[in-house]
Amino acid sequence: MHVKGSASDYIVIACATAKTGKEAELEQALRAVAGPTRAQPGCIAFHLLWPAGIRSTVIGFERWASEADHAKHMEGAHFQVLAQRLAEILAEPPSIVAYEVLDA
Repeated sequence: MHVKGSASDYIVIACATAKTGKEAELEQALRAVAGPTRAQPGCIAFHLLWPAGIRSTVIGFERWASEADHAKHMEGAHFQVLAQRLAEILAEPPSIVAYEVLDA
């Protein structure tokens, strides 16, 4: 997968694992915010991924034009609604790691 961007882009990879029996709810909650997230200014890429054969964990790959654009996303209404839903769905707090581009 090649995504047009630049070395100044801000990458975020998040990993969320659902409680047993809440896998479908996790998928639905994340799919619901995918479109609004992709439409936000500064969003270069937003992908939801599953590890092969594991449906309880979802990986979110985000590429933003800047850290400021990502911060605005985190303050947005659709993200705040998601955060509240995830509190009931997730087995543990999500892992969210930000990266700077080394080579693009």
